[in-house]
Amino acid sequence: MIMDSVTLFTDKRPDELMPFYRDVLGLPIRESAENRFTVQTGYTSLTFLHQPADTGTAPYYHFAINIPENKLDEAKRWIESRVEIGSEDGEDISYSELWDSHSVYFLDTAGNILELIARHTMDNAVDRPFDPKRDLLGISEMGMPTKDVPRAVDELEALGIPTYKRRDSVFNPVGDEEGILIVVKPGRRWHFTNLTAECFPFQANVKGIGPLTLEEDESGLVIRRESILG
Repeated sequence: MIMDSVTLFTDKRPDELMPFYRDVLGLPIRESAENRFTVQTGYTSLTFLHQPADTGTAPYYHFAINIPENKLDEAKRWIESRVEIGSEDGEDISYSELWDSHSVYFLDTAGNILELIARHTMDNAVDRPFDPKRDLLGISEMGMPTKDVPRAVDELEALGIPTYKRRDSVFNPVGDEEGILIVVKPGRRWHFTNLTAECFPFQANVKGIGPLTLEEDESGLVIRRESILG
């Protein structure tokens, strides 16, 4: 499942958040306007849409970027020279036995949780030094908290997005190694952070399916087949 584009909300103005993606991560700017900006990360264009904060919690998200499966150590040295990375129990690299992957985590200036993930199930090793301009391959995970995980998974599977690795009532990924929605109960702590999963709307344009706007109401996940940006 390839996410051609992802659109997220933020209470930060473009001039407050864009420098992180342009200067720290070195991502090319595709568009910049008064209320939004778009950067390119591999096969995914990532848009942040400014929404002034009200009395509620400012939106924040968890998303992962694939890197070549043999470049985690080099990617870690690169990112930790630019921003503090997360740690847990004295470790700053996470290994998933179920997914056979290594990851590092860090926050952007809006409080979003980013992850660089090397998936050893993918045949994408490169025989050269890590190059962020070439080796940030695309957004491969989006956290999607919802109060009714099984119902949400059923609806996503009906769209053609299958369960990945495990069927579970509180943590159920759907998709594949190129693109996964992490369907999870709100309140679950995101790895290597002190932040918990919260429900905020976002859009993912899925190759072969189209734009999906995903948001939560009192009954659970609502999927709309339309664009946030209109």
